[in-house]
Amino acid sequence: MPETLVLLPGLQSDHTSWTYQIEHLKDHYDILVPKGHHSKTSIAEMADCVLDQLPSRFHFAAWSMGGYVAMHMLPQIRQRLISLVLISTSARPEDPANTKRRLDNLATAESMGMAAANERSLAFSCLDVDRLDVQQRAALKQSAYDLGVDAYRAQQHAIIKRPDGRANLALICCPTLVIVGNGDKVTPPVRAQEIHAAIDGSEYSLIKDCGHCPPLEKPDQINQLLSYWLSRHGTNTNLVDGQKMHN
Repeated sequence: MPETLVLLPGLQSDHTSWTYQIEHLKDHYDILVPKGHHSKTSIAEMADCVLDQLPSRFHFAAWSMGGYVAMHMLPQIRQRLISLVLISTSARPEDPANTKRRLDNLATAESMGMAAANERSLAFSCLDVDRLDVQQRAALKQSAYDLGVDAYRAQQHAIIKRPDGRANLALICCPTLVIVGNGDKVTPPVRAQEIHAAIDGSEYSLIKDCGHCPPLEKPDQINQLLSYWLSRHGTNTNLVDGQKMHN
């Protein structure tokens, strides 16, 4: 039986945001991207929804808002984790400096539609959004549209009201990798470094020339990191390809 890899995406995102990683890893892992949490109005409610879908043992990779949800679930899942990867996220509560941008993006969605809000969000989140594959950008926009403005509104307010997750970091007892882009303006490297420092034995990877979206901006590098990481900490040793961690 293959091990399960759970991929939890960020704001207004579904499996589409993990396209490159799913394609790269699907032959070696049973991949699960949770559903149904997008319209919940708090991080706690999202966590409850995701918890109901998780297997007894799994690798867990969580990105941005997914990281907020993952950290909230730690008391319930800490003993079930084979390994944990936290990508472009923060353990802190909302930074007031981000709230205005979130509400402005929400106003764009409400007045101009979800596609326009998605374009605005991607442009801010990526170091150079024009580097993204055109078809991938279109798929991301369609996913955001399909999830809808109501879900986007619920998620933005849940993020703004999110609890402080720093105390839960001490509960982590599995191998943990923290990844962040050096140009991340949403959850900058200092937030990733704080998470790394709080988790005994964790490893840290700074992705150069990258913003808030490493799985999309640097898919080959993230795929190599995940392959090597999962192989080191699971039973699928055939995935080790000679790549070393870049700390």
